[in-house]
Amino acid sequence: MTTFAYGLTQLESLGNITLVDDYLDLPARRGNNKTIPYRHGTVFNQKFYDQRTIPVGIAILGTSLSDLETKLNTIRGLFSEQTPQTLTIVFEDSSTKTALVTVDRPLQIRRTQSLARIVVEFTLCDPFFRSSTLYEVTSDAIDGTPTPQTLTVVNSGTVEERNPTMLLTGPLKNPVITNTDNAVSVTYTGTIAGGTSVTIGELNGEKYATHSGTGSVIGNVTHSGSAAFMTLDVGNNAITITDADYAGGTVKFSYYPPFL
Repeated sequence: MTTFAYGLTQLESLGNITLVDDYLDLPARRGNNKTIPYRHGTVFNQKFYDQRTIPVGIAILGTSLSDLETKLNTIRGLFSEQTPQTLTIVFEDSSTKTALVTVDRPLQIRRTQSLARIVVEFTLCDPFFRSSTLYEVTSDAIDGTPTPQTLTVVNSGTVEERNPTMLLTGPLKNPVITNTDNAVSVTYTGTIAGGTSVTIGELNGEKYATHSGTGSVIGNVTHSGSAAFMTLDVGNNAITITDADYAGGTVKFSYYPPFL
């Protein structure tokens, strides 16, 4: 049986699950095709997935009206969190995926004597579920002759990954990381000494680059080919890494693969 947990609480422990909708569907896409004056139809414009909602119906039975009200008080407290919480789904094949969710709408409570039916609408700002297992891969030492280092990064999800974390460990100088499959690249301009590192990624919609010793170095980072620092297509991604010195640094990718 597919099960759902909100934070540390199994939804099945709150009552009988009567409805789970949309968790197997595609999220809606955001954006429109372009309209060109004086011509038929439209021109395709790339779209992005919008936030999505997953409604879950739960029937709560109390031994009395007082017991029902007590249970509903507990449920209201559970879903009153003001920050995103983890929704965990364990599928029939025992695979586990997670998403960050909020509860932004009323519970739509319908009560008949000591029975109440509620509908909890979980909002996923990031519309994807993610694997519960962190994917990590590190390049070999970038040294020797000035030949680009190659690295295969596997996106085992069902949609592109636009926010991998990249850890650049010195010694490196002016490294350029390029996904040759989609021509997306990111460049760090500067020297990363041996024993130090720079972490590049995105958090809550804000791009960052943090040096292990000196803090933010976002001004040293440029990118091309995508609005994201790095985009990983579904499947294998051929990554090349060039460096000015080839003195032995490494580049590490890490992320939780995304699923629709």
